[in-house]
Amino acid sequence: MKKVKAIGIKSPNTSIMADNILKNGSEDGLIITVSEGSENGLEDVAIKHGLKFETEKSGKNIVVRMSIKEMEELDVTGETCPGPIIIVGDKLGSMKIGERLKVKNKSVESIEDIAVSIAEIGGKVVEKGTEGDKNYIIIEKSEKAVSGSIDAVKREKVLVVQSSGIGNAERAYATFIFSKAAMSMRKEVTIFLLMDGASIARKGNAGTVKHPAFDRLDKLMTEVIEEGAKVYVCELSAEFRGIKPENLVEGTKIAGAATYITFLSDPTYAVVNF
Repeated sequence: MKKVKAIGIKSPNTSIMADNILKNGSEDGLIITVSEGSENGLEDVAIKHGLKFETEKSGKNIVVRMSIKEMEELDVTGETCPGPIIIVGDKLGSMKIGERLKVKNKSVESIEDIAVSIAEIGGKVVEKGTEGDKNYIIIEKSEKAVSGSIDAVKREKVLVVQSSGIGNAERAYATFIFSKAAMSMRKEVTIFLLMDGASIARKGNAGTVKHPAFDRLDKLMTEVIEEGAKVYVCELSAEFRGIKPENLVEGTKIAGAATYITFLSDPTYAVVNF
């Protein structure tokens, strides 16, 4: 850890100096001694570099320590997709900018999946590697990525279109599993059930579908709704199948073609079809 005396240098110059020192080869931290009052702004520098900030008085001066924080570890080995990214997303949500998290998994594909999507949920990859029989990634909490082009549309919303219904269990599960993954990435999710997809919203139907690796479909759907997803049922599809508003599970509602077309026409939606 580098030690520097900057007595007599005033703020914000002390912050500029500390920032430059940390940028240029003092990754393990910095101890900087400054005149009283000149420590203002140094905490922001520590946060920027993901360091722990501490101060103590030394005579008329202030000793500021910016040191590496203890890093929490998560082992998501054995978690079925999209479990790992959901767990990591939940954890990042409770962390402060600059704090780091080490995620382990025996599956290198799972680690790569996290690496690809982490910027969308407010993190950046600091390091990747292997330890024994496990792969790991070190993530630093950061601001969400912003597109480099001012003309680019940033898609913060996802429209999941389901037209297969309970007759195709894999597509039915994918509808809500992908929705959970999107919400863990801080995306606003809208699900539109049309054609046979409308059958999923009829009371009792989803409870008859069970995937060996997941909870019953009705419980998964309830989780997604309770987490904030909006679920619409195509009015025409519901009428064809004799489904009335009172037959729908709680948290779903009838919507017409105009609503569906409006969602499809909105360039801020990324559209996924099942």
